[in-house]
Amino acid sequence: MKTHKNLPSEFREFAQSDEMSPPLGLSRSILDQVRQELNPGVIPVFSKLLFIHALTSIATLSVCPQFGFRVLGEGMGLMHWFMRFGEYGCLVACGTFFLGTSSLIASFALRPEEVRKIREHRGLGIATVALVSLGFFLMWDMEFVLSLTLAWFLGAWLGAGVLLELGWRLRIQRLRANPV
Repeated sequence: MKTHKNLPSEFREFAQSDEMSPPLGLSRSILDQVRQELNPGVIPVFSKLLFIHALTSIATLSVCPQFGFRVLGEGMGLMHWFMRFGEYGCLVACGTFFLGTSSLIASFALRPEEVRKIREHRGLGIATVALVSLGFFLMWDMEFVLSLTLAWFLGAWLGAGVLLELGWRLRIQRLRANPV
């Protein structure tokens, strides 16, 4: 380990030296990079959310079929329990579980700046992910009844918004309790 015997005198010399500004180009470059990291674009953030949703959907569709579509396993899965709420209640619960799980995972997996961006555009962003999901089910030739699909969409939209906020608040609470 190297020690500096002249450290106090070197520090004094440094502290007494003339102030120098970094080159303007470097300053702007650093500020632009920080600004970009603190304010991510909507499209990249929602692309990440869609990716998280695609991965999460494999798990949720394995335990709760949506519109009759199931990835792995057999039977009704969670629908068996959700049907106790009635037909519309089941679809609200299924939509909440399907998209809410993705939102909850995203609230912990994404950078805080990205979660903030999703929260800023929550209504439209979550509606878009829900509509993309419905488009996926349409591609698989699932049958839809408008009133039931609206119940599913309402559950997905509201449930994802609530679970995104819940996950975010839990994350913030955990960070406050255990600062780095």
